[in-house]
Amino acid sequence: MGGYKKPTVCLGMPLYNQTEFLRQALESLLGQSYRDFRLVIVDDSTDKQPGEIAKQYASTDNRIHYFKNSSRKAMIDNWKLCVDYAGDADYFSWVGDHDVWHTKWLESMVRVLNMHPNVVLVYPKAVHITSEGQRRSKKLSQSFSTDGLGKAQRVRAVCREARYFGKKVYGLYRASALRRAGTFRRILFPDVILLFELSLYGEFKQVDTELWSMRHLADFSIARQKRTLFVSKPWYIFLPWPLVNTAVIAWNTAICPGAGNLRHRLLGFEMAVTYFYRWIGNLGEGSLIGSYHEWRKGKKPWIKKLRNQFRKLKKES
Repeated sequence: MGGYKKPTVCLGMPLYNQTEFLRQALESLLGQSYRDFRLVIVDDSTDKQPGEIAKQYASTDNRIHYFKNSSRKAMIDNWKLCVDYAGDADYFSWVGDHDVWHTKWLESMVRVLNMHPNVVLVYPKAVHITSEGQRRSKKLSQSFSTDGLGKAQRVRAVCREARYFGKKVYGLYRASALRRAGTFRRILFPDVILLFELSLYGEFKQVDTELWSMRHLADFSIARQKRTLFVSKPWYIFLPWPLVNTAVIAWNTAICPGAGNLRHRLLGFEMAVTYFYRWIGNLGEGSLIGSYHEWRKGKKPWIKKLRNQFRKLKKES
């Protein structure tokens, strides 16, 4: 035990104009049974009240470190800042400003990373709750781990089988692996790309207990992602995102200098191809034309108009 060094743990909270559930989220984190952590709050709000609440808690608990952005950063850059402010932490996790955690949440995940040096990401089972705190009847979850698999096996498992990346991305990371994977890329669906790339560096493990209540505040849409992820939208955001993300994966894992050895690069190419084929049905999603899935489900307004017109002609005939 004499040579054991307790890992430094940092939680990063990107804060943006949310006050209704902020106090509950902070109380939940500060009440963790594992108390040896620091909480970095990076405030991207345009309103003053979230920062006032955060500073109030920071004044009574020295584990909280509050930072206010001088200008609006938007989600991707604010999430990256959380990692930057974490400094030399051994373990890191993003935490939402509106969620609730079981008291054993952090303790359970730290234990896994301490016991399993090959694991780079650990996450618990999640529960969806409403804005009122009630459990939602529709349960979207997945039992998924890659511990014990070889490198090629775990990469293929993540690329082909993993789902609900928005839950997994809030797990506890081995910070060195998170930085190697590039944290959040400036693209749509950055959480998916992060976990794809992270699978090259180690195993994922799930704690088989519901320890996190994820509050559902808004429905997903491509348009909402474009509004929240960036302040200034990059030019390529208007291209089909499955193509853009495939190119990003290929470049980062297989093409760019320093990407790794030949085996790593070959897995990177396989990852890029797998990504493209997995999401090719979404090609065009978020655009006026729409994707195959949007055509099939009749989600685009012009498709609905065509259907109504056909129905009208059918009745007249």
